[in-house]
Amino acid sequence: MITRTAGHNGLRLATVVLPIVTILLFGVLGGLSQLIDWISGIALGCVETAILVFISRVIERRKSSSSGAPFYIASGVIIGIYAVSVILEVVMLGYLFSLPVSSYALIHLITILGFALVLGLIAGAGKYAGTISQKENDQLAVKRETVDWISSIRKRIHLLQDEDLKSLDRQMGELEETLRYSDPISHTSLYEIEQIIRQKISLLEDQVTLIGELQTGQRSEQIEQTAHIIKDTLRTVQDRNTTLLKAKTGST
Repeated sequence: MITRTAGHNGLRLATVVLPIVTILLFGVLGGLSQLIDWISGIALGCVETAILVFISRVIERRKSSSSGAPFYIASGVIIGIYAVSVILEVVMLGYLFSLPVSSYALIHLITILGFALVLGLIAGAGKYAGTISQKENDQLAVKRETVDWISSIRKRIHLLQDEDLKSLDRQMGELEETLRYSDPISHTSLYEIEQIIRQKISLLEDQVTLIGELQTGQRSEQIEQTAHIIKDTLRTVQDRNTTLLKAKTGST
């Protein structure tokens, strides 16, 4: 852990120090007065910064979800193209063809602005995709939690070991399967229905708790009420699934 932290700190330090060293090196080798050398050093320093920042982000990304991997790959490709372009500009335009300083500086400025624009678009797309992915993961987690909730209520029914509760268990099983195979990716228009379903499941849990507190011969009325709640909850889930399908196909 200490070694990893030291490595990260070293990379951050290199991100600051290496570009500065490169800029000063080009400036000094050019006799301090040649603007083309300073411009070349700055351009290459920007390339080094982009590469080192990208490496740092990739290392940090290993700790989290890989859902943004395509965008990191795209960013790596763009940085590679940018690096090659700058090196060619420095060698060909700065030293072989010796462009005027103003033209040379303008070309590098256009290159870095174009690079920043494309990289910004990729970063924005990656952030948006990450937000959508996180939202979907959250909804999947809610679905698993709801299914597990129903499963735990069924287990409590089993523990009561009452023959009269077998019909409830079958109905709860149907509700559990319906929820298990429902589309977990919901729609904003169904927020209230989702909350109603959870409220009804909570009511079911209370009913099963109440049944457990009664003697075997005193449970018939509560069993009947619970069966009604299960059917009502199942109907609400089915209506939710139908409405969700229409919302996603644009039928509503």
